[in-house]
Amino acid sequence: MEKEEFIRLENITKKFGTNIVLNNLSLNIPYKGIFGVMGLSGCGKTTLLNTIIGFWQPTAGKVFYNKIEIQKNQRVINQIFGFATQDGSVYPKLTVQENLQYFGKLYNMESREINARITELLRLVDLEDARHTKAAELSTGMYRRLDIACSMIHSPKVLILDEPTGNLDPVLRKKIMALIKRIDDEGTKVVVTSHLLGEIEKICDTLAILHHGKIIEMGSPNELKDKYTKEQVIRIETKKKDYTHLVTLLRKNGTKNMFEKEKYLYIYTHYAQAVLSVILNELKITRDELLSVEVSKPSIEEVFEAATKR
Repeated sequence: MEKEEFIRLENITKKFGTNIVLNNLSLNIPYKGIFGVMGLSGCGKTTLLNTIIGFWQPTAGKVFYNKIEIQKNQRVINQIFGFATQDGSVYPKLTVQENLQYFGKLYNMESREINARITELLRLVDLEDARHTKAAELSTGMYRRLDIACSMIHSPKVLILDEPTGNLDPVLRKKIMALIKRIDDEGTKVVVTSHLLGEIEKICDTLAILHHGKIIEMGSPNELKDKYTKEQVIRIETKKKDYTHLVTLLRKNGTKNMFEKEKYLYIYTHYAQAVLSVILNELKITRDELLSVEVSKPSIEEVFEAATKR
């Protein structure tokens, strides 16, 4: 069944001088689920988002929202889209509440409407206790959450997030990803970019790979994994952590792709059950003990690497 059209980019080219950033790019963003754009730093993710919202005009091509051409209906589109940039738009000298009031007024919202929306947003982004705190005094994670709240003050139908976890530590990144999932659960369409592929995979329903100015692959995380490899990854840890004999034995049995990392041995195979049987038998012979074992599909990072090296 064909996915419902929501946002469509049609033969988009964007040049800056002689530098072609987006090259005849076409893309259909589905209505349902979180949509993620993966790509290396500098590949054009920010340019793509700015073109979608109409902030930058494409050199060639058209962008549509529900069949409305964005470039010709910018005032309407501004009410529909929210955009949180990499650098942020928060004013450090204003309090959390004052920032939200300011952005509400930019969208011509009435004071009563703004105040009601502020209460909703502070609850959503978990900043209720920081309502009267100046933005400059917020922690990095709180600051980022305020920035997202400001981009949502006008209740947009679509929220665009450009590298929302950039420059955050792993704990804060996890909290922002949970917030994005919460926003999606409450009915706002989220389009997000990231070069942190392992994290974006966890929350996105559909992923697109941007490379050399084009979308070269698109699908659910599992669809992309299935397309690029039918193998499974076995990760084991043994008590002795000496995998020399085991690797030699597995190579003799036809398993080629293996590597050690930290305390683990990673094995790529089409025959996980048979390989595990060989491993268990060998560990009995060598009087070693299996501490942990995990069988999974390859990571989205490996899919990305395979796709971009075609």
